[in-house]
Amino acid sequence: MHCFSYVRRVVCLLQVYEHITYDNIKHISLASLPGMQERTIITSSLSKTFSVTGWRVGWAIAPAFFASAIRNIHIKITDSAPAPFQEAALTALRSPPEYFEKLRREYESKRDYIVHLIAGIGFQIKFKPRGAFFLFAELPENYLLSDVEYVKELIKQAGVVAVPGCGFFHTTLSTEKLSQVGCSYQERYIRFAFCKSSATLAAAAQKLAELSDAMGCVTGGKNA
Repeated sequence: MHCFSYVRRVVCLLQVYEHITYDNIKHISLASLPGMQERTIITSSLSKTFSVTGWRVGWAIAPAFFASAIRNIHIKITDSAPAPFQEAALTALRSPPEYFEKLRREYESKRDYIVHLIAGIGFQIKFKPRGAFFLFAELPENYLLSDVEYVKELIKQAGVVAVPGCGFFHTTLSTEKLSQVGCSYQERYIRFAFCKSSATLAAAAQKLAELSDAMGCVTGGKNA
């Protein structure tokens, strides 16, 4: 659950999913480990835990020296968050423990639902999410389509939107060299988000099931 980078032995830690973990796994902040608090910058926001992504309200916690520098930069770039959002943030951060546990249980249930759904239509689930609310699934072996082509067909035929997985891989190799070293796997994954209402997930499940029943697979005649 950590996203961090090292710059002169200082760690910048993103903790937006600290309350969204599954299978009885608890989030452990890197800053809580011995010797890390004095050289760790923690950033987080209301976006994920309170489902207000568009508000762009967040915070940074750091040793005084770094906090002062962050504050000076922030004032010059964005000034401050809207006052109503700050009031809402104060209320949200005072939520009782029961809220966070309910949130975790609901997302875990949705994770299990989407994993069962996607696996049922032939996707390969090699990495079951243990936090956050995204599922990275591999296209069935008999699909000739790339991730981008598949997503386009999925939108056209089922009205369901996913994200091509190629955007989550990084490489400095050219397309020609990629084929030579066997990196075609970078076009074999799709990312689904399950941070949706139960009604939306059920509707998506129905559309995918109907398409699968009618054509034998999600992309019809374009498979091997």
